[in-house]
Amino acid sequence: MKKFCSIGILLVFVFTLTGCGVKTVKVAGRVTFDGEAAKDISVLFQPLTSADITPEAAVGMTNANGEFALSLINSKKRGAIPGEYVVYISWVDPNAGNPVEGVTKSTSIPYKIPTRATNGEMTFTVPPEGTQEANFDFETKKESYKPSGV
Repeated sequence: MKKFCSIGILLVFVFTLTGCGVKTVKVAGRVTFDGEAAKDISVLFQPLTSADITPEAAVGMTNANGEFALSLINSKKRGAIPGEYVVYISWVDPNAGNPVEGVTKSTSIPYKIPTRATNGEMTFTVPPEGTQEANFDFETKKESYKPSGV
């Protein structure tokens, strides 16, 4: 019986050290274009890497009110890991069977998405306590646009 207790304690210790419970914090926000809610927008938080740790990327999809909440891409755990991120905004065709195809093969995008939203220029810091203010407001008349491939 002592042997089984020792093994159990060892397993708990190993799981604690390996970080199977990565700490995430709630990250939510809103995307608007010219003050109007943007629906079907993918909001991707790609971590900036450090020498030792690369946190998992997080993604969220906007609803009809332009609101989104992030979840980790691989583990599907709600939230994001605190730290620095590059943010990518793209519209996803809701009629595409595959979200990736919705981004890459769509021909009619209902929003004029600025270059800075797609080229890795935007960053966001997820604070240790999380945030519900990860808002991205675009004024299309003040933004720059560059055709893809240029």
